[in-house]
Amino acid sequence: MRKEGTRMLNPKIGLIITQFFPNIVDRHIRTRCPETEVRDGLLRYREMGYQTIRHLPPEQQEENREALESAFSASLRQVEEFHAHEGGEESKGARSDADVS
Repeated sequence: MRKEGTRMLNPKIGLIITQFFPNIVDRHIRTRCPETEVRDGLLRYREMGYQTIRHLPPEQQEENREALESAFSASLRQVEEFHAHEGGEESKGARSDADVS
């Protein structure tokens, strides 16, 4: 078990949270791959995490599940914020182009 903050996380859960979720989000931001691919990837790794923790004692399951869900939600939020910011930048650019003409 790996200690993260005050939590004792399963090492596989720790990898999903610290490596896989961020890599999926970063790849999306870099390549602009479809949001469905991002969501599918995040869901796939979340499911792997659930499979990993199913045989843990109940209190460890709960800690790991909470950490997994929190990281999953944060990853989705990052993607949404990126698109909100990107959309805001595009519309600002479009407005300034219209103002110039």
